[in-house]
Amino acid sequence: MLSELKNRASDGRFVPIENMHITLSFLGETDNLRGAVSAMQKAVEGIRSFSLSLGKYDSFRMEGGAGTSHITVKGNSDELDALYFALTAALRDEGFKTQGKRFTPHITLGRSVTHDEKTREELINIQPPLNASMSVQSIVLFESTRRGGEMVYTPIHRERLIQ
Repeated sequence: MLSELKNRASDGRFVPIENMHITLSFLGETDNLRGAVSAMQKAVEGIRSFSLSLGKYDSFRMEGGAGTSHITVKGNSDELDALYFALTAALRDEGFKTQGKRFTPHITLGRSVTHDEKTREELINIQPPLNASMSVQSIVLFESTRRGGEMVYTPIHRERLIQ
């Protein structure tokens, strides 16, 4: 899907494959690593590992036509939603401000991506591979830094789900 998007978009900043992930929460700049780890530990209590698969292409549109291109995820959304809500509550308990937007599980493919409506419809109609699934067994806290104009995600802490 990423190569199709790159070939058909007229502009955009595309995410390298090694940086692709599902964001449960964005913390921004913080020195409260201990609080983030504590929230992660609380959030995974009682959450079992689960499977997700790739869904369809979509985009969060911005004014001017550009937007964030992504691929949706589907599968055991009950477990994913439970994890999201548990993490959000635990982060708030630790003093973090969390986004008030509705959670839409997705994997970002590109930001500030521009393409016409016909191209968008064509991309939406591409079916993901049947074996495009993943087993979610942990959540990871990443530090994101910009190096040489690229975002680099470094894992800082990992909490495992119940196997």
